[in-house]
Amino acid sequence: MQDFYSAWLERSESLEKTVSEAPRVAKGKNLNWVRTRQDSKAALMIAPETGFSTGGSLLMKAEIPAGWHTGKHLHGEEAIYIERGDGFMVLDDKRYNFHRGTIFHIPYRSSHQLFNTGKEPVPYISGLAWPLEAFLYMGRIEQIEDAGANDAAVLAKAPPEESQYWPADGRRISMHEEQFERSAETKHGATYFLMGRSGKQNGFKATAAAISSIFVDLPHSKSHSHAHPEAYLYALQGSGYSEIGGKRHEWEQGDAVHVPPGMMHHQHFNPNDVDMKELRFEFGIRYWFVDQWKGYTTIDRHMKATHMDD
Repeated sequence: MQDFYSAWLERSESLEKTVSEAPRVAKGKNLNWVRTRQDSKAALMIAPETGFSTGGSLLMKAEIPAGWHTGKHLHGEEAIYIERGDGFMVLDDKRYNFHRGTIFHIPYRSSHQLFNTGKEPVPYISGLAWPLEAFLYMGRIEQIEDAGANDAAVLAKAPPEESQYWPADGRRISMHEEQFERSAETKHGATYFLMGRSGKQNGFKATAAAISSIFVDLPHSKSHSHAHPEAYLYALQGSGYSEIGGKRHEWEQGDAVHVPPGMMHHQHFNPNDVDMKELRFEFGIRYWFVDQWKGYTTIDRHMKATHMDD
């Protein structure tokens, strides 16, 4: 029988190969939609199940039909972006309204449910650390109610929104597009801070899963060139490409880009005549490694966004 240490060495080599060969872009047009107890329509984008070498995290897209609600459940932390539509979320019996561009942060093991009260479907993007939580035996999910059509009596009894903050400890739960904070950074054409780096900006207290920011890359420009541990980008607007680890990866609106764990150098390019806009997700395990090992230090070759010809 092979000794355990030799098996570790082989596993190390296998992991490097897996990351090198894994996909980098989840195509929105090719998603495998399924119905679940939680969602009428949902699909995994960046996830171990779809072949991505994630650091225990995942990105999912779901859609709530007009006149429907999601299931009600509780689990680990979650970060949600509402692409369009109107409605509200009930979290721990408190109401938080949403419209296009609203973000939510779900605290660890808080019960929550989304209601679509508009006339169109509500697509939303969700980031979770479920694979890591499950690996650590901390990933318990409890399903309280299944997805289905709204009940007028239930909607009528829903409490009014009192605050965007969680009464348990004062942390922020929701933030609307018109409240996003534009930064003075020049690494992209524009950067809007949402939950911020490490998830602690604008009143949020995200630890495991966060929507850190929105990047806007101007026509015929490229972002700063850099390296850091894992992050996800969801393409909200426009199209372009990313160079990750020396390879070019094309993407368009509705796609998601995976910058894998490790320190793989990358840069984002907008060769078109219109702005491109990307929603950025990050996960707390990244900062655990940053704190543990000095090798995981962000490295910037060019600190500013520049024209593609520069």
